[in-house]
Amino acid sequence: MFRFFRQLRQRLLAENRFSKYLLYAVGEILLVVFGILIALQVDNWNEQRQLRSQEIEVLKSIKKDMGNTIEEFRYLNGIRDKVLYGTKGIFELAATREYENEQLDSLLGLTFYRPTFNNKQGAIGLLFSSGKINLIRNDSIRERLQSWPGMIDDMVEEEAYATEVFLDLYYPAVAKYVVLDEIVELEYSTSFFGTKTEEVRYAALPLESDYEGLLKDRELLNHLRMRATNMRISNEEIMDLILYAQKLISMIDAEINT
Repeated sequence: MFRFFRQLRQRLLAENRFSKYLLYAVGEILLVVFGILIALQVDNWNEQRQLRSQEIEVLKSIKKDMGNTIEEFRYLNGIRDKVLYGTKGIFELAATREYENEQLDSLLGLTFYRPTFNNKQGAIGLLFSSGKINLIRNDSIRERLQSWPGMIDDMVEEEAYATEVFLDLYYPAVAKYVVLDEIVELEYSTSFFGTKTEEVRYAALPLESDYEGLLKDRELLNHLRMRATNMRISNEEIMDLILYAQKLISMIDAEINT
């Protein structure tokens, strides 16, 4: 084809047909420009297709992370519900002073649970560290994702405070009155994965638990009450996070299917 155009140009010049040659030259230039534009458009289309494919993979990974996080949130709320159940039972026994030792041991055991969010969100963490968040074209999805880490930090902060109350205040107060071997069951777990840890029974100690003293200790009961309040706040925050995550998942589904 190029040989044909070259021969045509040479013939026009030889015949001294300048006007036709000029028209031909303009046409040839336009043809070249048109070809370049088509090539650029094809390249741009391929690039956009690749970016869209990457965006969908990122969105699918985020959706999976969100689903796993929702499951963990629900599990942790269930653990907190156990703590709240134990706390309510202990306060009822403290009010009536009618209890059996095994019953109180069981309730105290429930208050020893310490739910901890593992905060493993690989896709979302990578999203910010790698800059891949810029692949997400939907402004609403991107804005909700940008708000997510701060919301998680607030929840973890409350969780850390609950653990601090347990370790520094509540547990030391309980330890003054009870023999832990009478509380700890053969199987006791605070793991997110539900791992069962078999407890080892040691030699019986020549000590007795002072349940009456425990139920009369104002400071101990106040620490327990404060921890329960914190647990309820965490549960409510997590329910808001679950709704937020579910909304984000529905938005991602809609974006993937467009």
